[in-house]
Amino acid sequence: MTAKGLPPSAHAISGAVGGAFATWLFYPLELLRVEMQKTPPPSSQEDDENIKHDNPPETNLECFIRLYKKQALYRGASAMVTTMLISSYITFFALESIRRSMATLKQGGQQSNRQQHTRQIHQLQNHIKFLNYILPKSKMGSSLLASTITGVINVFLTTPLWNGTRRIMESDPQPSKSISLPCINDEKKQVNVSVLPLKPEPNLWEMMYQIRKDEGTLQLWHGTVSSLLLVSNPAIQYFLYEQIRVWILGIKNRRRGSGGAGGSMQLTAMEAFVFGALSKTVATVITYPLQLGQVLIRLRKNEVKDLEQADPCMEIEEYNGMADCLYQQYTRGGFSSLFQGMSSKLVQTVGQASFIFVTYEQMLALVAKVIESR
Repeated sequence: MTAKGLPPSAHAISGAVGGAFATWLFYPLELLRVEMQKTPPPSSQEDDENIKHDNPPETNLECFIRLYKKQALYRGASAMVTTMLISSYITFFALESIRRSMATLKQGGQQSNRQQHTRQIHQLQNHIKFLNYILPKSKMGSSLLASTITGVINVFLTTPLWNGTRRIMESDPQPSKSISLPCINDEKKQVNVSVLPLKPEPNLWEMMYQIRKDEGTLQLWHGTVSSLLLVSNPAIQYFLYEQIRVWILGIKNRRRGSGGAGGSMQLTAMEAFVFGALSKTVATVITYPLQLGQVLIRLRKNEVKDLEQADPCMEIEEYNGMADCLYQQYTRGGFSSLFQGMSSKLVQTVGQASFIFVTYEQMLALVAKVIESR
């Protein structure tokens, strides 16, 4: 049985399991990316060499070691895994359902000329004729449109989850309160010991509730507009992967003869890994400045809020949209600053996407074998 014969729920479960596993595996690199994006780019107009030597920018390795010493490499991991599990399920379910619906509509448009016996068929024919004007004529166009629609649906349904996850990842553990212990008497000195227990890390649902309580329900969908711009990332990724997948399976099918005799037609683990890595690399490089701008806008907003509470006399302006953010970033650090932190992002997302598609293909093959055995 091929993947086309499986229900959308099988694709959704396979994608969700792959997404959750890959996210947990590569989470330290995702946290590393967030920490590196917090670091301001070095100014191209800085002439004071003493400042450069006294405060050198933190490297990826130094940041990783710092997080490791704090035992914070998996800070917020449970929230990220939960969000990715839900998001991947929605993505694969919606993507497969939309593709099948579009294929059905096109086939219906071709067959309805022979079926005009009832009023219902006639109404369906008129409806399909209208859809034929707006649906892409090519398979590639239909695939890209399906990926884009899936991305839009995913943004509206999962933005609250991602906002809660980002808050957890970007927050540093804060001491709940200071507990002063009695002085330790010594012959030479007295030492005051102060214990600062850390607040327990909030889970995803607690963070979402806190956002709604403190800032309002609409704040859960903060950043939706910029996230819609980033729909291009998964759209490009799934579009490229699907095109390569169809191409490779077509070659395999022709080699094995018409009808694909010989069992289920699926990609091997190595093929899924390579093609997933390739599609994610292209998508990440193309859209990374938008991802960076989204993070910087959110961090600047939090910085302004904290500064107003600490010192109302000091003023710092928020970015005036995505274009202003990217322009200021370019002015401070040049073209390379638009890709600040991309190295760790590439390792994390490319590796994660590869494992997602490997697990996805293997799960689909397993489900197909189970169904065939019945």
